[in-house]
Amino acid sequence: MATENESGVEVRLDLPYGGGPGRNLCLDAYLPAGAGPHPALFCLHGGAWQHGSQRQYQSWGPWLAERGFAVVAVNYRLTSDVSPAWPGVWEDVCGALDWMLAHASELRIDPARIGTIGDSAGGHMAAMLSLDERTAKLIRTVVGVYGIYDLPEWWRTTQPPRRTDDPVVSLMGRPYGEMKDEYESFSPYHRLQRLAAKPAAKYFIIYGDQDTRVPHPQSERFLALLRDKGADVRALPIPGAGHSWFTFVAGDPKRRRVDEEPNVTVAPELLDFLRKALVP
Repeated sequence: MATENESGVEVRLDLPYGGGPGRNLCLDAYLPAGAGPHPALFCLHGGAWQHGSQRQYQSWGPWLAERGFAVVAVNYRLTSDVSPAWPGVWEDVCGALDWMLAHASELRIDPARIGTIGDSAGGHMAAMLSLDERTAKLIRTVVGVYGIYDLPEWWRTTQPPRRTDDPVVSLMGRPYGEMKDEYESFSPYHRLQRLAAKPAAKYFIIYGDQDTRVPHPQSERFLALLRDKGADVRALPIPGAGHSWFTFVAGDPKRRRVDEEPNVTVAPELLDFLRKALVP
């Protein structure tokens, strides 16, 4: 379904890209007016790999497209659909990126100017895209919002009695002790530790300093390691903020539109970062 809003942004919802066990998962595209080609933002929702959808970018998508960025928000398989979701969830993310590149001309996207945005579990996979040898060369910027950057550490954090749903084991299939290599391979922090060269992407790491869901030291430790590796990095800690506020879901009071705080504080900083990194 394609529509156009009052600002000339073209909205294309539920475009099938072939992801998921049934090869029927979809993505949404928010495309700026004009011929382009436009810089593109590949957006990955959060939800502990258990819930959520590409619709969580329904507020950021039009806002960013109005400012000249093509936004592609992706749905990927969840552990509620199939457990373990790994490695299929990563195949979905990479497959959606491939689809976006294959349709770059139709979407009026510049394949040389791609950034990725992810929140929580989406932040984990956005960071992975910048550090995996198959995809790193494609990614110029990463915006991570209260991301899960150290997968083994978040597995330890989410063990009972703190949580009973064991989201990382649901994702991976077995505990860290039984899959050490696989966990660390799918962990941005560990990937970064092993990286010999300076990361090519530029990073903007945003987090609430009162986040206990994905404890804020996850972001702080990843930031410190990025700086140690010589990465181009910007940080935005949000005083008093917790988790889940970055993307919007109707009826969920924790989640906010772009015109609500803390996003009102984030928006100009995010736009400045993206323009400096992706706009000539």
